[in-house]
Amino acid sequence: MNDSVRGVFPHVLNHVIFELCRNGFILAFEKGLSDLKGLVPADSMDEDDFELLESVNDPVVNLLLASIEKVIRCAKTYYMINNLDELEIMENEEYNELASDSFYIYIMEWDSKSYEDVLFNLNIVYLSISQLLYHMSRQIELDSIEVPEEIYEEFLAKSDELLNGTLPADDKNVRLLYDLIISLNEDLLEIDKITRK
Repeated sequence: MNDSVRGVFPHVLNHVIFELCRNGFILAFEKGLSDLKGLVPADSMDEDDFELLESVNDPVVNLLLASIEKVIRCAKTYYMINNLDELEIMENEEYNELASDSFYIYIMEWDSKSYEDVLFNLNIVYLSISQLLYHMSRQIELDSIEVPEEIYEEFLAKSDELLNGTLPADDKNVRLLYDLIISLNEDLLEIDKITRK
């Protein structure tokens, strides 16, 4: 795997963590942390702010935190199975820029006005994250940052196989991403159950 592809992986996962955390704070500010709205930015990534988010008694926020934990475990596993130095990778600005380019192809910032708007948009957020992770799996398979435009339609065509765990993956890193997609989808299904009540 070339260095750029290798380095982009954990940076993309960091962006995913950031997006899930941001949505958690937006939800929390509408209910459990409404008195802190405006004091702590929704896009905060400070460790103390995570503890604040963990204190919120909201099942959807708790599922977002569970998703964040899954992404963190995926990143740690990636570093371990590839024998990489986390600090060295995370300090590389080129990798971060390449990851940002991929991230912002898929993830949009929704102008959610209410708790219900955020809940509705979480389906799109999770789908976009899955598309992003699939994009990254194709980067690994092709050993290239650039992937064909057909990848967008390819993801939709293969999503059933992917979510059922039957899409083959010969590469350990691709399997890691596929497993993360499946696991995050399980969290989304739980969120859907909660929102239908």
